Amino acid sequence: MEPAVSRYEVNSLLYRLKKDPEFRARFDRDARAALADADLTEAEREAFVAHDMRRINELGGYLHLVMSIPGLAAH
Repeated sequence: MEPAVSRYEVNSLLYRLKKDPEFRARFDRDARAALADADLTEAEREAFVAHDMRRINELGGYLHLVMSIPGLAAH
């Protein structure tokens, strides 16, 4: 059984993507590797890897954070 969504972790990751250009660059190069240690459900991980802002929002990501990350909202 898949654990419940981890809204805190999703939003912490969004904030890190917004504020940490080095992490964002690693994420842009290889999202799976950048997220390897993140405490995300499989659905959350796949949404980030796919740059699926709608799904990230559905999984608890605050829309203003999703929309403020360079490159993420453009996909």
